[in-house]
Amino acid sequence: MANTKQKVTVSSPISILWDSILLIPIFGTVDSRKAQELMEDILTKIVETESKTIIIDILGVATVDSAVANHLVKITKATTLMGCGCIISGISPAIAQTLVHLGVELEGVITRATLKDALQWAFRTNGLEVKEVREPAVFRKKEPLS
Repeated sequence: MANTKQKVTVSSPISILWDSILLIPIFGTVDSRKAQELMEDILTKIVETESKTIIIDILGVATVDSAVANHLVKITKATTLMGCGCIISGISPAIAQTLVHLGVELEGVITRATLKDALQWAFRTNGLEVKEVREPAVFRKKEPLS
């Protein structure tokens, strides 16, 4: 029997949120192999879509140690070299405390507590503006035909 190697796909899909804005939610445990796959997938998607911003949401990551934090920092540096800003969102209070206790150096890394905050930052930095519509078009009453 021939021994064939297949690339293990990362279960974190990279979504296009808006023109030039990508999102990748990360779930579970991030080890060195998964971090390398994430970096490769992210950089490939940036080239394919010519995106200017990517949001990495770590809300689904239960624990962050210094290795995971260092992988995330490396990913943000690589995206920056590609001309794409990177925001890490979904940082819980527990993860924030862990990063501080571990002394992880996050200088130059853009972080936001929530995905909503990260998306607002991404829109602003890309010159986009979201406006609230008082009454959504779907719920407007139709004018009777005369």
